[in-house]
Amino acid sequence: MTLPRWLILLGSLVLFAAGMLHIIGGYFYLIPALVKAGVDPRLVATVKCVWLVFTVELVILTPAFVRLSRRTGTRSLVFYLALIPVIDAILMYYFVGAFIGSNMVAGGSVLLLVGAWLLPRGRAGMA
Repeated sequence: MTLPRWLILLGSLVLFAAGMLHIIGGYFYLIPALVKAGVDPRLVATVKCVWLVFTVELVILTPAFVRLSRRTGTRSLVFYLALIPVIDAILMYYFVGAFIGSNMVAGGSVLLLVGAWLLPRGRAGMA
């Protein structure tokens, strides 16, 4: 396996781990704390939804990155999809600050971008 594919695999594993930590942290700590604090159930449901969407996003993207990195001519698509966790990391740093989750998403994103950059360019006429 080539260096770009190793970097994409490692970045994908980091994002997958971040997604798993996110679901564990949310469902075992955050959501029960919100319920215990007497937060409006509609707000708790909204937080749950957003929490799950972010987790599913990370978990679904990881196999896509690995699969795409093994196909020819998908360099630009890997770059494009890598923007999703890059934007997630930026928003996390802006609104929540630096913590293990934002650092993992940022680190995984950097690995994906570097891996995508190193992937061979497609044939003539392909991105």
